[in-house]
Order: sequence, then structure tokens, then C-alpha cells
Amino acid sequence: MPRSSLVQLRQQIARLETQAKKLEETEGTRKRKAVTEVRALMRKLGVELADLQASDSPKTARAAASKPKREKSARPPVPVKYRNSETGDTWTGRGRTPRWLAALEAAGRTRDEFKIG
Repeated sequence: MPRSSLVQLRQQIARLETQAKKLEETEGTRKRKAVTEVRALMRKLGVELADLQASDSPKTARAAASKPKREKSARPPVPVKYRNSETGDTWTGRGRTPRWLAALEAAGRTRDEFKIG
């Protein structure tokens, strides 16, 4: 690497370090200014730090405002109405007909053959 390139790189590094220091100072100044403004607004509105820590986040507040979740009912399970004695498969009689029963009905058997009690 030629000597002039090394000198140019060192000058560029020095310029970049100067820019970085200015940015750090600017960020520090902006942050201090923002903190001062927030404190002034808190004093004006009577808000204390404990109020900020205890409040819900916006996401939690939105969730609480939405419709409440339904609790699971303590209903007993539905009793089984149909059983295949060969395989032990069962069905409560609610919802879609299970494949095992549909296949047996397609083969000519009746649903009543599998009814319990």
C-alpha cells in the first residue's frame, strides 16, 4: 500500500472520529433536552414515576378493552352413544360422523347396530 494512501486513511479516520464525537454530543444534548421536557410535562400534569410504572402498556390496555375471554364451563363430558366393539372406536353422536362409522354404514350396516344401551 502506498504511503499516501495510509496518510489519507489516517486523515479520514481522524475526520470520522471528530464526526462521531459531535454526534455523541448531539445525542446527549437531545436526550437531556427530552428528559427536561418530560419532567416539566410530568410536573404540569401531576404525574409521578410510580404512575408510569403502574400503568398498563398500550397493548395490555387494548386487550383489556376488547371482549372478555369466555371461561371454560365446568360441563361434564358428553357421554358416548356409539361404539365399534371390534376396534373400540367411539362417538358421542355430536358433530360430523366419524370415518369408521361412515365406512361401516357405506358397507350396509346401520348406525343402530353400534348404539350403546
